[in-house]
Amino acid sequence: MAYPRNYIRFPENCYEPKKVEVGRDTYTIYGYKFRGLNDFYDFLKQNPKVNYQVWNRGALSSETGSHDFAGDSYEKAVEKLMHDMDPGYQEYLNVQKNMRAQAAKTHEYKGIKTIAGGVIDPVAYTTGSPTIYRASRLVTKPKFITIDTQVAYYWGTSKSQVFNRALIITNLIRALEKQGYSGDVNSFMGAENYDEVIEAIFEIKQHGGRTNYQTLYKSLVDVEFFRRLCFRLMEASDVREDWPDGYGRTASESFVRRLLHLKKEDIYFDQPSEMGIRGKDVGEDFINAMKHLNLENKIDIEKEARILKQSVKVLKR
Repeated sequence: MAYPRNYIRFPENCYEPKKVEVGRDTYTIYGYKFRGLNDFYDFLKQNPKVNYQVWNRGALSSETGSHDFAGDSYEKAVEKLMHDMDPGYQEYLNVQKNMRAQAAKTHEYKGIKTIAGGVIDPVAYTTGSPTIYRASRLVTKPKFITIDTQVAYYWGTSKSQVFNRALIITNLIRALEKQGYSGDVNSFMGAENYDEVIEAIFEIKQHGGRTNYQTLYKSLVDVEFFRRLCFRLMEASDVREDWPDGYGRTASESFVRRLLHLKKEDIYFDQPSEMGIRGKDVGEDFINAMKHLNLENKIDIEKEARILKQSVKVLKR
């Protein structure tokens, strides 16, 4: 029986397996990348082939997982990507609106006069000035940073914990932009087993672009996203090892940082419980998460926690 080799059929989304050194060890990486939900939906609708050499045809967790564990069926989960939103999504969007945080300009320009290039200055032109053009010069560049968030979470994690984590991430993006930061934001799935790793990256925000709230919410809050759809990505990978019933183990933060070549200042959101996100008081959860990430010197944690908490309170009046 041949391996599915989906990387040949879907070269834009599925990468050919490659050997990568992580620390002192060498791993085979089976990778995916999607530019938002549309891209992921189109990929799944084309039915990537399943690796039946490793996974049992009649016991695929993407299909047989219980409703309590994995939510709606695989088929419904695929359609929900584009055609149905959890009722909590509107609440999530309303919190974003209530925050009303003004993002600072990440690029600052200064007006200058030149002898060539730019727009003609009518006054300078009529007076015979040699500097008849107006242009702008970049004064400050944005400080670049990346934010990656693990989509997997433990069985005992509550809906309020993952919901608060999503709110915390969007509030952090705003807070960093006010301080002149810009960068990439991604949801990340990483699972490892022996010397094999399956990873998937879902783009939420690119440098200089807007935040895709729908992708952020779906990938981090909807239970079906990981336990149905990401499980299907694992089942479609050309892994050779015997993967256990639990579909490997969630990669640790230290492993992911080495795998993604994250810099010390880059931000990685781990499991909610690992970051002190308890799912009760969103303000306290924000403070705990920021301290876990050592961001005291980058943003005003107490102030941003108040903004987030007040925005949630407005919805409950």
